[in-house]
Amino acid sequence: MNQLFDHNQTLKSLYLSLVEDNDNDNDQIHEHVCLDSIDGVLRSVLSIEEMKDAGSFFTGDELAIELSNKFDRPITDNAVILDPTCGAGNLLLACSRQLGICETLSNTLTRWGHVLRGYDLYSSFVEATKLRIILEAVRRGCELDCSLEEALELLPNIKTADAMTISSDDVLSVSHAVMNPPFSSWESPKVNFWKQGKVNAAGVVFEHFLRILPRECEFSAILPEVLRSGTRYQGWRDFVQNSAVNASIHVVGRFNSKTDVDVFIVDGRVAGSEEPIDWLTDLTESSTRIGDYFDVSVGRLVAYRDLEEGEQHPYIHPKNLPAWSTVKEFSETRRFDGTVFKPPFVVIRRTSSPSDRYRAVGTIIGGRIPVAVENHLIVIKPGHATLVNCRKLLKVLKSSQTNDFLNDRIRCRHLTVGAVKQIPYLG
Repeated sequence: MNQLFDHNQTLKSLYLSLVEDNDNDNDQIHEHVCLDSIDGVLRSVLSIEEMKDAGSFFTGDELAIELSNKFDRPITDNAVILDPTCGAGNLLLACSRQLGICETLSNTLTRWGHVLRGYDLYSSFVEATKLRIILEAVRRGCELDCSLEEALELLPNIKTADAMTISSDDVLSVSHAVMNPPFSSWESPKVNFWKQGKVNAAGVVFEHFLRILPRECEFSAILPEVLRSGTRYQGWRDFVQNSAVNASIHVVGRFNSKTDVDVFIVDGRVAGSEEPIDWLTDLTESSTRIGDYFDVSVGRLVAYRDLEEGEQHPYIHPKNLPAWSTVKEFSETRRFDGTVFKPPFVVIRRTSSPSDRYRAVGTIIGGRIPVAVENHLIVIKPGHATLVNCRKLLKVLKSSQTNDFLNDRIRCRHLTVGAVKQIPYLG
C-alpha cells in the first residue's frame, strides 16, 4: 500500500524547505502533525472499502490524547512505548507530546528514538509516522541540525513488521502499549483462541499482545464495540479479564463522524488476575429484566439457506412488518420444516444502531397459526402468552429507558439475545 507516497513526499519537501530557510514554519508543520487531518489524507486516496480491508482508520486528536493519558505511570525518557499497529503514527505522536525536547533535533530524536516503538505492515505508513514525529519535534522548537536521512535513522524502533509475528522477546522492555488495531475481519488463529472462523481483527491483535507483553506493562487501547458486548466474544472477554489488573472500560460511542463504528477504551496493566471487569451496564439486584418474564430467541428461518420444504406457514421478516403494530394477517407464506412460533409474541428487528430513534423496534404477532420467523428478527414470547402482556412489552421497548439502556449495553449495529434479556422490565 503506497497510497501515502505523495503525502510523504510533501512532508519531505517541507522538511527540506525548513532546512534551507532555517525557519520553523509552525503553521505548515501543524497541518501535517494534526491528528485529525491524516484521516482525510487517507480518505482522499482510498475508498471506504479499501480502508475497511486494510483496517486503516486513524485515531483522531481527542481519542489519541485520551488514550495517551490513561496510563498510571507517566511517559518519560525511561519509558518504552509501543504501538504495534501504528498506521501513520497518531498515537505515538500523542505520546511524544508528553516527552521533553532538547535544544537540537538530533538530540531530541535520539532520546525519543529510545522511547517510541511502532510496527506497521505498510512501509509508507511507517515512513509517514517517522516524518510526522520529526516534524512534531521541529514544531516544538528543536533546532534543525541534521539532514532528513539522519533524522529518520534516529527512529530505528519504528519499522515495517507484521504485529502478529512479534514475540515476547521483541517486547521485553516495553512499559506502555497503546493500540488502535484494525477493525477488519480475520480468520481466527488455530490454537489458544476463543472462537473459530471469521473474527474481529482487533480482538486478535489485542489478545496477542496481552499474551506477550511483560508483566506490569500498562496498556490503553481503542477497540470496536462488538468486543465489549457481542455474544460471540465472551471468550475474548474472559481471556482479557484473566490477563489484566486494574482494567477499566470507557464507552466512547462513534469512532468519528466519518466512520460508522462504535468503540470503547480498555486500559489496565498486564498480569494474571481474576479481578472482574465491568464490561457491561449493570442492573441492581432488585431490577427485573425481560428475560425474567419472557422467552427470548432468534427466528429460525434462514432465507438463503433453508429449502422450501414442509408445511406452508405465514412468513415474517423485517421488510413485511409494520413497526409498533399488531399483525394478525400475513402477506407472505413459505414452506418451512424448522421451528415455528405460536402467537401471541413480539418480534424486534436485530439490526439496530445507537443513531436510530428506537433501538428495539417491535411488532406484536397475533392470530392462532404458527409463524415462520426469519433470523433477522428476535422473538420475545411471554411466559403467560396473552396479547395484554405483549402490549405491555411493546410499551417497554418503545420507552426512552430502553433506548438509554441499550445504548449503554450494546452499541453494535445489531441486537443480541443476551442484551434483550437484560432490558429492564416492570410487568
